[in-house]
Amino acid sequence: MKRALPLKRTNSRATSAEVAKLAGVSRTTVSLVLNDRGGELGISAETRARVADAAARLSYQPSHAARSLRRWRTNVIALLLYTLDSFYNAEIIGAAHAAALERGYSLNIMSAKFDEVQRRAYALLSGGVADGVIVAAPPADLAADLKKLAENGMPIVVMQHHSPDPAIQAVRVDLERGGYVATRHLLDLGHRRIAHIGSASQRLLKRRERSDGYAQALQEAGIAADPHLVAMAEPSLAGGFAAMEELLAQESRPSAVFVYSDQMAIGALHALRKHGVRVPEDMAVVGFDGIALGGFVTPELTTVDYSRADIGRLAVEAVIGRLEGEAEPPPREQVLPVRLLVRESCGGARAATDREGA
Repeated sequence: MKRALPLKRTNSRATSAEVAKLAGVSRTTVSLVLNDRGGELGISAETRARVADAAARLSYQPSHAARSLRRWRTNVIALLLYTLDSFYNAEIIGAAHAAALERGYSLNIMSAKFDEVQRRAYALLSGGVADGVIVAAPPADLAADLKKLAENGMPIVVMQHHSPDPAIQAVRVDLERGGYVATRHLLDLGHRRIAHIGSASQRLLKRRERSDGYAQALQEAGIAADPHLVAMAEPSLAGGFAAMEELLAQESRPSAVFVYSDQMAIGALHALRKHGVRVPEDMAVVGFDGIALGGFVTPELTTVDYSRADIGRLAVEAVIGRLEGEAEPPPREQVLPVRLLVRESCGGARAATDREGA
């Protein structure tokens, strides 16, 4: 679905009356929807979507949002996620919720996967339904909207991405280092035909830190990059399964594979079992993210691990620190280290578990 273009205006600021006219509703309905009270008062989802779309097209900013956040508080932090159906996000949400609750705030989780949903989320945030926002969706999709919110005084933190603007903080993991450490471990085990299963969505966003680390390790080992050993798919169980089947269909199969995420790696393991490929005897597998499920599959999944709890906690603390004017705000980007957690799927010795800082 293409994003609707903002309407051209002759005056400098849209009004709620104009939003109401464009959406075909009353000003009261506009106020209720943009203050996140439409659902509880029985306003239909279709009407709420129409109001949010009209507000986004007019770049409408309610007056109380434009006065920064000094006059009143909701004690709510919004968390925008690209997808709600991943094991990885579940761990981060739990840590973020606990950190917010400890400081007297609640967490409002919002999806931001599609253009329409992104517009609706932006309109609601512009309406002052949260004091701050954490974005775990690709910020390139939302950069202009996030910048507007930051200019109006809303604290914003992005997770697992580089900051798209100097006014926006970031909490992320050293993904490139993780890709390098995983691939170097496979090289140390004697593998030379090492494949990589990556995320198609990350390729479209030109954000391939894991892939960059993979390529760097191969280059240092004097191994030429082979495009036939790289398969891209959606970052899901099904995506990992499909990508592995693509690699297995080649005449000359790889002997090892570094996978974008544990979720994709678990899908890849299923494909290997289906085709009778033994892990790690016939193919070594390394994932990324260290999710708990990886320790309960057969064989147990070797993975690049880091603290998901720290990501959620640090993001919440950064937002609250801005809101409460703490004396020493965190740096613009906080980068968490990674470590290689060696299990059964790569065939390496458990004694080699920690390569953090190697």
